Amino acid sequence: MNRIPAPAPGALLHDRRTHRTGVYMDTIAGRLYLRPVGGGIEWTTRPEDVTAPPSPPARRAAP
Repeated sequence: MNRIPAPAPGALLHDRRTHRTGVYMDTIAGRLYLRPVGGGIEWTTRPEDVTAPPSPPARRAAP
């Protein structure tokens, strides 16, 4: 069984199940605890449901 190392606390992760990006807090009983970027109530997700956060859209340079 290959285990993926836990991210560092404070890392940004994208939850593909909920389509939200959150701050990684901890892993308890195999569930990852994420908190909304601006603060708020944590939610849990499975490790296989998280990825790196999507890149923001490229901005065009002002003329």
